Amino acid sequence: MNHESFLLDLVTSLPEINGAFLFTPQAGILSQHIDDSIRDFDSLAIGKKMTGIAGKASDHFHDITHLQATFDNIILSGRLLPEEKWLFLLHTHELSSGMIRMALQLALNNSVQESDNPATQPEPPVEKIAAIEPPVTKEIIPVDIESLMAPGAPLAKHLNAMQDALANCIGPAAIPVFQDVLTAWCQENTPALNTLKHLIPLLLTEIDDSEDIKFFNNNTKNLFPQE
Repeated sequence: MNHESFLLDLVTSLPEINGAFLFTPQAGILSQHIDDSIRDFDSLAIGKKMTGIAGKASDHFHDITHLQATFDNIILSGRLLPEEKWLFLLHTHELSSGMIRMALQLALNNSVQESDNPATQPEPPVEKIAAIEPPVTKEIIPVDIESLMAPGAPLAKHLNAMQDALANCIGPAAIPVFQDVLTAWCQENTPALNTLKHLIPLLLTEIDDSEDIKFFNNNTKNLFPQE
C-alpha cells in the first residue's frame, strides 16, 4: 500500500487522530498526513521532537517497540516497524489505549505486507549506520544508581529532580538516558554535592530543543546555592 494513502486512511478512519507520520531517525519524516483541524501545526517541530525521542530510545536501549510523549496539548504515540521505521500518531487525550494499539497494529500489519515486495522500499543503510558506531574501548564500572537515588541518600533529592526535569524535555527515554549519563559522571567524579554541578552539562547534551534546554536550566538552577 502506498504510504501517503495509508496514512490518509488511518487519519480519516479515527476522528481522535490528528496526524500520522512514517519516520526514521536517519532520514526524518518519510511520509505524513495532518488533518485540517491542525493544518497549521509545525510539522518541522514535530519531526525534531520525533528525532529526539526515537534517537534517545535507539541510543540507550534496544528492546523498545512503542512509546508515548506529550507534544503541546496533544500526544505523540509511536511504534517501531520493520526496517527501523517508526509510525507516529498525533492524537487527542481522548483516544483510548486500546484504540491506539488497534491503529498501530493495523499500520504494523500493513508495513509487514509492504516489506514483502522489495521493489516498494529501499534497503536500509546498514553499512553506513554500522560505520558510525564508535568502538567500545573503555570498561564501564557498574554504579549503584539505586542507592544514589534512594530516599534519604545525600544526593537523592537533587538526582531525582534532575531526572524529572529531563523527562519533561525528552519524554519516556529519560530514565535510561539519565542512568547512562549518571554512570558516565560517576566514572569521572566522586558523587558529592560539590561535584554534582558537573552533571548538568552532560545532561544538557542529551536535549536538542532550545526551549527544552531553557526549561531544564530553570528547573535545576535552584538545586545549587548561588556562588
